[in-house]
Amino acid sequence: MNANKIFLFICVCSHLFAADTWWEREPLRIIDLVTPFGQITALPPADAAARKVAGFYNAEHLHVMGMGGGLDDQRFFFSTKLAAKSNEDYLGRYLPEARRRGLRVFIYFNVHWYTAAFGNAHPDWLQVREDSRPLTGVYQTGMDFCVNSPWREWVFQLLRDLSAYPIDGIFFDGPIFFPDTCYCRWCRQKFEKAHGRPLPSKKDRQGKPFHDLVEFQAASLAEFLRDSRRVIKSANAAIAFYMNGGTRGGNWATGRMNRALVGEQDLLGSEGGFLYGDLTRSPIWKPGATAKLLEAQAGGKPRIIFSAAAHKPWTFSLLPAPELRLLYAESIANASGVWFGITPDEFQQPEMQALVEMNRFLAKNAEYYRDTKSEARVAPVWSDTTANTYAGAAAQLIDIDRVPQRSEVGNLDQEFGGLYDALLRAQVPFDVIDDYSLEREDLARYAALLLPNVACMSDQTAARLRDYVRQGGHLFATFETSLYDEFGVRRQDFALRDLFGVTATGKIAGPQRWDFLKRRGSSPLLDGLAREWIPSPVYHVQVKPSGASPLLQFTRPLTGPYDGIPDLSDDPALLVNGNTVYSAGDLGNAIQSFHMMEALRLVANAVREVAPSPVTIENAPQSVEVVLRSQNGGRRLLLHLINYTGEMTRPIQRVLPLKNLRISVRISAPVKRAHTLVRPQRLSVKAVRDQVQLTLPQLLEYEVVVLDF
Repeated sequence: MNANKIFLFICVCSHLFAADTWWEREPLRIIDLVTPFGQITALPPADAAARKVAGFYNAEHLHVMGMGGGLDDQRFFFSTKLAAKSNEDYLGRYLPEARRRGLRVFIYFNVHWYTAAFGNAHPDWLQVREDSRPLTGVYQTGMDFCVNSPWREWVFQLLRDLSAYPIDGIFFDGPIFFPDTCYCRWCRQKFEKAHGRPLPSKKDRQGKPFHDLVEFQAASLAEFLRDSRRVIKSANAAIAFYMNGGTRGGNWATGRMNRALVGEQDLLGSEGGFLYGDLTRSPIWKPGATAKLLEAQAGGKPRIIFSAAAHKPWTFSLLPAPELRLLYAESIANASGVWFGITPDEFQQPEMQALVEMNRFLAKNAEYYRDTKSEARVAPVWSDTTANTYAGAAAQLIDIDRVPQRSEVGNLDQEFGGLYDALLRAQVPFDVIDDYSLEREDLARYAALLLPNVACMSDQTAARLRDYVRQGGHLFATFETSLYDEFGVRRQDFALRDLFGVTATGKIAGPQRWDFLKRRGSSPLLDGLAREWIPSPVYHVQVKPSGASPLLQFTRPLTGPYDGIPDLSDDPALLVNGNTVYSAGDLGNAIQSFHMMEALRLVANAVREVAPSPVTIENAPQSVEVVLRSQNGGRRLLLHLINYTGEMTRPIQRVLPLKNLRISVRISAPVKRAHTLVRPQRLSVKAVRDQVQLTLPQLLEYEVVVLDF
């Protein structure tokens, strides 16, 4: 037996007797040195592993399957029964080098992109469109197979062959369905057997039939993951398994419903850090928002935010170093590990030093990122149900490298983004939760929930929200929230009409392109809104008060921007009913589209009134995000500060340093020690009643203030 085989045997035995799961011991710092396009063997194994470890990565996604134009059976660089062509066993040579250096190895396995030639050789495996044509043009060049077809057995055999090596993990890129698939005979037979009727169309995205289709496709992916996991774990229980999960978007097209799939994975990951095109139109907080949502969906399992070092779609165009640091900081501040996709050419570029520095920092300070708990008392809701079934624009998002045409009315992505941005600028720590959270999880920890056009809502969710308000919780809801059931069918009135204190007339007004709101009452919600005329959201639901008190009223639409002084309409814009604030307009869309200061102030006032932030920063711009987490049963607070203050464009080439930030943190016990992590130093603190006050000398992109009690 040669030395490599002896080493592999020892590694397998050590895995079998592992006492715990290695992927939970510390935050993962994963590199994907993208080599499947003819570069798999470009670097000698020892050199490749050494370079990754020198960059302070502790894990990687390793490519041992060539993928020019998609995957096939011609370019396997490991030993497998399914190889149509014999290639070098690069995996066998590489693993000992990685293991000696402490580098964990996930095998990257693309399960949603195959060459046209390989697809045509296996027509019975292909995904099929509604018109019975096989799917083509995946990433412009390839095809894809269906998880319900015999292709699954081909995958399982590759998993057996890979799991015979002492690898640490397997990562599936995919599986997914597509917007007009899958109507193969396997899916048709399986659905009809389960439901007693033919597969419904994906074109009519509302009603119980479409709901059943979405659930069927998610369940099909879950079954495929479960069976894949069984194959892997039967070979080696210490192999971690996960996939490229669902995004904050309309996952109806792909079937990637994280809540349905997380039970069959050891980690939960999503592409929160892939930045595309005109970045001035992309929210800078995208990775953080994804990390917050994954935390809600993961059930305590580790989370990974996938970030591309490149400015997409230009694969070989690196983002500037400040953008890379912010991608990294947003992920780890919100309790996710990191994955960075880097091409071999980029690996040597000076911008990569930013990732090396962040990796070194996280490795040194890993103890501060284990087993942390959010201290947020506020949460906006991202509604997958609405994204999948609502007629509004963001329900059209499918995240398969394309930008669909968006309508304006009810743009869920914009509505959520506006309220998210307002909370971030108010420097309020907050979580993100989803429909499942509303229906089944404890909401008592939150003083306020924000419902950004959560249009599609079940009666069960509405009942939970009534209980939440009855027990003292507060709601801030916008536009068509609860006006549709969970199947996307419009109700006669809001399911939450009693909480809103209004009745819907069934009409949407707009677009109001240059129109206004005017005060109708006085309230702390209107503090700082000194102007008589406040710019109006573009669309609004026409409602009639039935117990709520209007604070703002829409004016009648002007014919043009210079059409004179506007008159009041009969339509209330902002109403208060007990613990509920309702905006009839698409307020979040107005914030995201126009950044109107009055709209930002309204949201900030509403939250500060019922859930004052435990952290205040006196002299920081709104472009500093505050994340507050705790450890050790609350005996340690971790204040993460992320500075987005750039030079008024993106990609950000320089973050402006902030000096001498005066910070107050509400505490419940005396502080024994205060210090920082990124630029390590001890901080002096002053106790004032129930707060501790301190000064942070400098904030560049990121800092963590640690308070030990």
